[in-house]
Amino acid sequence: MQLTVTTIIFGLPTGQRITSVQLTLPSGACTAQELIAQKVGQEVQECMLQQRTEVSGEYWTPEVWLSPTARTARPTPGPVLEEIHHAQQAFAARAYMIVVNNQRIWSSDAVLALTPETQVEFIKILPLVGG
Repeated sequence: MQLTVTTIIFGLPTGQRITSVQLTLPSGACTAQELIAQKVGQEVQECMLQQRTEVSGEYWTPEVWLSPTARTARPTPGPVLEEIHHAQQAFAARAYMIVVNNQRIWSSDAVLALTPETQVEFIKILPLVGG
């Protein structure tokens, strides 16, 4: 089953950043944890094949996003399983959220019923900088 997942990063000095990835899922049901693994794994694979310049990075820390070099030097993705692990940990720590058909997903164990028309968004909101 084909599914498009959109990532939105809010709070960047240059405005919001929107990226998407097309996933091929084995079935229409999976847990949030499995969806994270599929998404991050696909993005890392695309980077390795030079089909994408960087992963969407919703699991990166605000320091990475807001550093002075963030516009020009994003981290190179590590091994697939390491990136998936970081993304799953960040979700568990509420560093970003997953929204499916306008409903926030709170648990990595939540079972998601997905169709090609399902709207899936990974959303990162960065803290305000300055005063």
